[in-house]
Amino acid sequence: MSQSEEKMALAKTRAQMIATVLRYQGTDAAEQKLSEIAGAEGDEAVMEIAPHLSAVDVRNVTSEADVVKPSLLHSSIAPEQFRGIFRRVGAEWSSAEQEDCQPYTLQGFQEELKQFFCAFVLLNEDEIRRIELLKAVLEEPHGLDALAFSVIHEKDFPEFVASTSQTADFGDWREIIGIVRTNMPDQWERFLRITSFGDDHEKYIDFVHETAAEIFAVAVSEGAAKRTEQKEAENLFTPLS
Repeated sequence: MSQSEEKMALAKTRAQMIATVLRYQGTDAAEQKLSEIAGAEGDEAVMEIAPHLSAVDVRNVTSEADVVKPSLLHSSIAPEQFRGIFRRVGAEWSSAEQEDCQPYTLQGFQEELKQFFCAFVLLNEDEIRRIELLKAVLEEPHGLDALAFSVIHEKDFPEFVASTSQTADFGDWREIIGIVRTNMPDQWERFLRITSFGDDHEKYIDFVHETAAEIFAVAVSEGAAKRTEQKEAENLFTPLS
């Protein structure tokens, strides 16, 4: 076995260990294991482990972390994992399907999604990697709607979108929007069309409500698909009666 093969085998074994610790000991214990590995061998070792974790495991490990207190996995995941995590973001947004869902509830969902984007994208210092992560989500059916949904409630959103600032290091949602504006012209044009509400508050509320419901529906669908997949796997090992 070559050295590269040995490294991959070790990373896979460690990923399985992290997944087991997560299931039986919880998020803090899994993060502690990752910290121990990083402390002994450097962050590169965590970056080798991350691609071998499922999107569900990454989501669970990072669920209690944020931009202020990030997980080591925030800056280590692959674009496809980021896409998988995005599909599960709205799993607890059931109230979004209700016709009388209150604006403050919807704003809570917007804040949660904004933190999701900021934590995973801005904690990656590599510009190319940031672009790859964002593209992975924006290629999803409701990805661009979700990005718009996450930031249009910000009070200075209209002014920022109308400005010509493209390279400033804001360290918040504005930097994410700037990445789209600077690097994805087609997506940026669509983003502008999506968010062109003007003073039409009713149109704004309809968009926010519908987008939250769509994100929830995707998360429910992903959860159902995962449960079916697990059940089918279990059936492979169930003796026929």
